[in-house]
Amino acid sequence: MTDDATAPFGDLPRLVRFEHEPALRFLEHAVGEYRKCLDSRGADGTPSHLPRASGLLFGRVDDLGITVCDVEFVPNVRDSDEAVMAEFETTIAPRFGEVYRNPGRGFWSDEGAVLRAVQRQAAGGLEPMGSVHSHPNWHEIGPPHERRQRLSENPTPMDEYLFRQSCWPVNVIWYVHTADDGGLAHRVAGWRPGPERCEALRLRLPPDLCAEFGVQSSH
Repeated sequence: MTDDATAPFGDLPRLVRFEHEPALRFLEHAVGEYRKCLDSRGADGTPSHLPRASGLLFGRVDDLGITVCDVEFVPNVRDSDEAVMAEFETTIAPRFGEVYRNPGRGFWSDEGAVLRAVQRQAAGGLEPMGSVHSHPNWHEIGPPHERRQRLSENPTPMDEYLFRQSCWPVNVIWYVHTADDGGLAHRVAGWRPGPERCEALRLRLPPDLCAEFGVQSSH
């Protein structure tokens, strides 16, 4: 499949609702990664750990929308699988920037673990809906030479490339950053590949979770 391909989503709903448990589990995972990043700061304030939180989303579809019922975390092989490392070195870095030569940059799910997760969830009646991954405010806290690309809940060109490769109908970006009061804040948005650019989904997160943790959902 080429990166020019678009998924035939047909009449698949654009509304995506998260149940409380999978939303909370990913939030806690993303926060844990972000705090590990902050704790890795050296004398100059620059962290050495780039937070990478990523998960697979499983759920159901009805006339009202897509409901995310579970999230699975699978191993990251970005810096251990030779074929994946070669993809970053020969294709991704030349196309999307030298920062992607950093083996800590990016997430690539282990294919065998993905297959096992799909089989496990199918036994419970859930279908694979897509993925969720976190973005930190690396453009503010990362090494100076890696601050050129501003991160947010919007997809980067690299994200759009991967979303087109996977052709999943739901791709969620969870932006975690340090707020003005020193606490953590979250902005979350959902996307799917479109004819030219990614198209925004209507994302609904549990209101109590949003209120407790300061989560804003876009669109």
